[in-house]
Order: sequence, then structure tokens, then C-alpha cells
Amino acid sequence: MNVILILIDSCNRHYLSPYGCSSVKTSNIQELAQRGVTFTNHFLGSAPCMPARRELMAGRREFLWRGWGPLEPFDYPLALECRKLGVVTQIITDHYHYWEAGAHGYLEYFDGSEMIRGHELDYWKTTPQPNEPDWVKAINKHRPGWGSRYYRNVAHFKSVEDFHSPTVFRKAAEWIDANAGLLGKQPFYLHVESFDAHEPFYVPEPYRSMYTDDLNPEYTCWPPYQNQEQRVAFLRTTSIAELDYIRAQYKGKLTMVDDSIGLLWQAMDRQKLWNETMVILTTDHGHELGEAIHSLDEISEDGRDHTLRCPFGKQHPHYLSHSNIPLIVWHPELANDGRRIDAITCGVDLYATILEALGHKLPPGPHSKSILPILSGESPGREFTYWGTFGAGICCTDGHYVLLQGANSEAPLYWYSAHLRAPRENGVKCGRFIPGVECPVWQIETENRFSFPSILYRRDDPVFEERNILNEYPDVAAGIRKRLRQAIEEDGCPAEQFDRLGL
Repeated sequence: MNVILILIDSCNRHYLSPYGCSSVKTSNIQELAQRGVTFTNHFLGSAPCMPARRELMAGRREFLWRGWGPLEPFDYPLALECRKLGVVTQIITDHYHYWEAGAHGYLEYFDGSEMIRGHELDYWKTTPQPNEPDWVKAINKHRPGWGSRYYRNVAHFKSVEDFHSPTVFRKAAEWIDANAGLLGKQPFYLHVESFDAHEPFYVPEPYRSMYTDDLNPEYTCWPPYQNQEQRVAFLRTTSIAELDYIRAQYKGKLTMVDDSIGLLWQAMDRQKLWNETMVILTTDHGHELGEAIHSLDEISEDGRDHTLRCPFGKQHPHYLSHSNIPLIVWHPELANDGRRIDAITCGVDLYATILEALGHKLPPGPHSKSILPILSGESPGREFTYWGTFGAGICCTDGHYVLLQGANSEAPLYWYSAHLRAPRENGVKCGRFIPGVECPVWQIETENRFSFPSILYRRDDPVFEERNILNEYPDVAAGIRKRLRQAIEEDGCPAEQFDRLGL
């Protein structure tokens, strides 16, 4: 059995046709759903980008122990475990965080890697571009200098084929064709990862005008959200029309990704791979696009909408709009008839799934559970799962309700890692702080500023119209908090997190 993993960054499931969207063209993703199965209750684990990738590539939940960073010395990297099985491994990606300082260890164990340069703030091109187009100036207005840096990387693009996601999937198709000699003789794991549909939502024609006629040159395709001051300033000066334009550019980028995926399907057809290859399509997290905003007058002083969301990005509170993520799977020997599966799964589960599909008997990831027993009908899946971001709140669901649990900024917070991120005079201890890990790690005192109220709502509330029923159903909230305490305790959660998270 071979495995191909397709990871589309920042992919909102409510913009995909397998999940009911009829306004965005995603026909190649729809084709995979018709071949295989669509999971409806798949959730992220640790957000954002690199924390989600550590869960995928190490099978270990992250956000209760640490945040964005490299693989740990005590991890069992997915690619290394594959190689122990005699599996050929290849990664093709434009996700430039992999080659940034502080996020290493993810690529090094693959047999081969193809790195497509220049997305977002990749440190690639330095040549000044004196004649910046309007869309770059519009980005710089709210993100000073960011548009210019990105433009240096993409100024030479002449056609759709030059853009990142078409290049990623073209290279993946080329790898399949070039390695036809080993196909059928030696199993492979092909990791195809597109940073699109991540921002900036800059796309060429025909995608730029595919979902809008309003191409005002002053509109940005990269609204700010990481910096609260910039976010508030943008939301105070934007318009509903500009928000519509931003969503239209995101839709265009998603369709560009989908069209590019077709190149991979064609290569699989040419090499007759469908009957011996498992295909997994998913994302790391979704991305809020201001969909909950009805009126700009409702934006709060700290730049949140009436649901308490950050209107853009993927910050706490992690509503299902960006935490209930797509998972579409084709397996030639198991469930593969276009059905929908409602079992609860989460991002960390793909580690054990991939290894089991390739023949690994005992996946060493401590928190990962293979979904193959769900596909075979032998398991109903998880009954409960949780997710979050390091240093923020914690979110969970039992399939009926969703609790977005707040946090207490007065409680201590520690970062646990074998990597000491920076020299410190105090607030650092070394010891065996992680259950099941014999390797000593640093316990690093970390500033805790995050404070936020809790939110409870029904799982079946319409997306972007969720209603907080916490005060109406205190017994429900108490029951979910009890299950949450049990779940994180079973996973070895650091003791101080129980106090910080009000558990």
C-alpha cells in the first residue's frame, strides 16, 4: 500500500463542495469525495501551522506543553518511521516555515524533498521592485512592508503555472511519473503540501475575478490579524464591500488549488495507482474571513465581532468555522463509496493512520489513533476531542455541544521542550516533566497574559450564528468540563494547566 497525503493550508471546509458549498468550484476535491469518504467531525488539535504539523509528523499533541517550534529529540518522526518500513518518502511543499529557524526537523528525515520558494514572507528574493502594483500598496497600507516583501518573491510570475499551488501539484505529478520504475516494487509515502489557500489571497486571472466584479484597486487581499492594533485600524476603515472582495480572492485561490490537484489525479490515472494507494486530503486549520460580521458598527474596541471572534485568522476562541476541518479519504480496500462518516477524529490521528496503512504495527505516537478501524467498521471513533493554541484557552466537543473554555491570566504557564529557546537568568528548570518521555526537558517559565470568558454552544448551531448558552445550561458545561479534565489528564497534561484553564 502507498499513501499520498495532500495538505491544503488554511482550507475552510464550508467552502468545499463535499461539505455542501455550491458557490465555489472544487470539482477535483469533489471527485476524491465521490471515490472515498468524507469525515464530518474531524477537528484540528494544536494551532496554528507548525504545532499542527508536529501533531501530524510526531503523533503527539502539542499546545498544552509548548507552541510553535521544531520536532523534539524524543519524537518519532513520521518519515523516519516510514523509512524503517522500507517505504520511499518524498515531500513536495512551498510551506516555507519548514526552512525557517526554530521550525526545523520536519524535512530532514524524508528520502527526498522538493521545496518551492517564495510564499508569504519567505526569505528568498532581495531585488527591489520600484514599480509596485496597486495590490501591493493596498497590503502595505495595513501591513507595512509585508506586501513589498511578498512581491519581491513573485514579481517574476508571468502565468498561472508560475504560482505556488500549481507548481506544487505539478511537481508532485512529475515525481509520480519520474518514479514509475519503483511504483509497485516498493511502497511510497508522498507528502504534498500547498501553502495556498493561505494568505496573501493574491491570485491571477481567471481566479481574481471569478467570484467578484468589484476589483477596486484600494482593496487589500491580506487583512491584518496578528497585530491587534493593525487589526482594529483595518476594521475601522474597511467596508462590507472590501470584506466581500477578500472572501472572493480566497475562493479564487481555493479554486486554483483545486484545479492544480487535477494534475495529481491525472498522474495517478497514468500510473494506475488508485487500486494500491491511500489518499488523504486535509488541512492544518481553517481561516476566519470576516463571515460573522453583519455591520462594522458591531466591532469591539479590541477588534472582535459579536461572537467574540477575531474576524480574521485562527485565534482563540476556536469556533468550528476554522477548527472543524476537512478530511476526505480514499482507501482502495476499505470504505470508499462516497459515504459520509460522522465519527470524531482529530489531526493527530493521521500519524498512526499513515503508519498503519504502510504496515507499522505499533505507532509510537502517544496521542494518535488510527482511523483505519473506523473505515473498516470496527470502531466508532473517538467520543470526545479537544483543541487549542499554546497559552490561550482550550476547546472541546462531545459531538453535541462545543465548549470554548477561557483561561486565567493570573495562573502560571510553562513551556516544555528539550530546546532552550533563549538564555534566561531564572525561571528555567530541567527534569523529566513529560509522562512517558525519559529525555530531560526544560521547563521554561512563560509570560501568561491570556484571559478570556468561556462560550458554550450547540454543535448544530449555524456556522457564524452560534449562540452562547453557557449561563442557560450550567450542568451541560460542568459535564463537558469533567470530560475535558479526564481527557487532558489521560494525555499527561502539565499540572499547572488545570488551574490556568479553570479545570
